Amino acid sequence: MPTIEFFGSSREERDALEQRVRGLLAGETFREDCVFVTAADSRVLDWQGRSRPFIRVSTRSEARADRFRKLLHHTCDLEIVRIDFRPKADGSPDEGQHNG
Repeated sequence: MPTIEFFGSSREERDALEQRVRGLLAGETFREDCVFVTAADSRVLDWQGRSRPFIRVSTRSEARADRFRKLLHHTCDLEIVRIDFRPKADGSPDEGQHNG
């Protein structure tokens, strides 16, 4: 489930950006898997105090990460997070070992 988060913009700017992103994803087969995360108005500032809004996309799929890069790199600053998900294994790593 790719997660798309918006940082550093007002609600109106974020809503417009979300609609633009949805439009860019409209032809993608994985669009129904995407979730959009929005929060209250936020500010993202660089060291000099300049506004630096960006989109963060988190996904487990390297292919989808590449596709997001191609689709969104002209939209605004973009951060792609590749998630390494590992389901919980049965048993514990120290099963059968006792300390004390």
